[in-house]
Amino acid sequence: MPAPPLADLARHVSALHAHAAAGYDRARERVIWNKRLDKARAPDAVVECRSAEEVAAVVRFAAANGLKVSPRGTGHHYEAAALREGGLLLDLGGIDFIEIDEAAGTARVGAAVIGGPLSERLARQGLAFPVGHCVDVGLSGYVLAGGFGWNAGEWGAACTNVTAVEMVTAAGEIVVASESDRPDLFWAARGAGPGFFAAITAYHLRLHPLPPATFAWRASFAVKDVPAIADWLSTATEATHPTAEVGCFLLNHWDTHEPAAVIRVSCCAESEEEARERISPFFALPTTALSLDEAKSEPVAFTELFKMSPMPSGERVAADHAWSDATLGELLLAIHDLPSPSTHSTVDLVGFGGHSRVALPADAALSLGGGTGAGIYALWDDPADDEANRAWVRRMDEALAPLRSGRYVGEADLTAGPDRLAECFTPQALERLRKLRARHDPNGLFFAWP
Repeated sequence: MPAPPLADLARHVSALHAHAAAGYDRARERVIWNKRLDKARAPDAVVECRSAEEVAAVVRFAAANGLKVSPRGTGHHYEAAALREGGLLLDLGGIDFIEIDEAAGTARVGAAVIGGPLSERLARQGLAFPVGHCVDVGLSGYVLAGGFGWNAGEWGAACTNVTAVEMVTAAGEIVVASESDRPDLFWAARGAGPGFFAAITAYHLRLHPLPPATFAWRASFAVKDVPAIADWLSTATEATHPTAEVGCFLLNHWDTHEPAAVIRVSCCAESEEEARERISPFFALPTTALSLDEAKSEPVAFTELFKMSPMPSGERVAADHAWSDATLGELLLAIHDLPSPSTHSTVDLVGFGGHSRVALPADAALSLGGGTGAGIYALWDDPADDEANRAWVRRMDEALAPLRSGRYVGEADLTAGPDRLAECFTPQALERLRKLRARHDPNGLFFAWP
């Protein structure tokens, strides 16, 4: 049994795993997705909550006993932001309800809801939401950081489609923030990322009709041929419809196992013919290089798009991110000749037709990004390979530096340097976030950014 005063808290929550108690290590590892970091830091306890009332009890207990709090939704964060030294790790994984109002086109969902199951559930009712690219990404941290997901070229960033946020403040109050009620909290909850100063328990979502048609195209080229396809990639992207998503992925080819540049384009529309037409500039392959396999094009269900972005669980991971105003071809040229020490690693360059930008909220903490993004993801198994893979991430980031215009707070490695946080926001947004933190959490009950 946990020793007092944690024994008092245990009576008010679903479960409590105190440091050094039986089950603590298992609970800590379970809530952190990145296996490189699942034992990196030791909170005083992992506290499982299944309701906003339980969360409020934890926050009030922490405030009364001089403890800090770190909320965790699904733990799918590359730097394990929820895992802090000391304090209470607030596991919200049990708050995973989904309530859909089909007639109104809205939903109320728990913070720990996973994107894949949500998308499937919505599709059965003819609805959709711009969930994250990977099937196991939860809404909690994804929306809190802004969220750039499927069909974002048409629907905008995920947080643009949030109408209200339920949360527990540092004062232990359960509140609902929206544009008209507690607008400062609503502003911050849409883009602050892991430095947010409250515990989000639910989101109110504005939904969209399920796209009648989705069409996808793919081709792959040897990395040595990147100089021969870079201009074609940029030109085809420029000529493609603004709602189409264009991805270029540096990875090991699934058949040849050699380094490859895989180009993947997808688009939603009212009909298959319209979707095909929107991405048709890619159908004419470059004459300067041969594809490693036959180009593939096919209609797909919207919920099948997840299968195009696998990010396996159970791996050791290091990652970073950069926004850029450069073309996909320019970015590809900058990094194609830096092979990873791991065959599982990938660099994902993602842009939109016409080199357009994803719509951001008119007034929210999410204040940078929406153009071309570069996600650097090293994945490996052996702890002995940690430094080699982390060094590769740094080399990739350095190669992209001349083309970088900012970073995405949801994926950037904020531990890599003192200037990282400032690269994720406009100066005005970051200053406002700091002032709001001082106002709403004056005693620093919630951990700040990593």
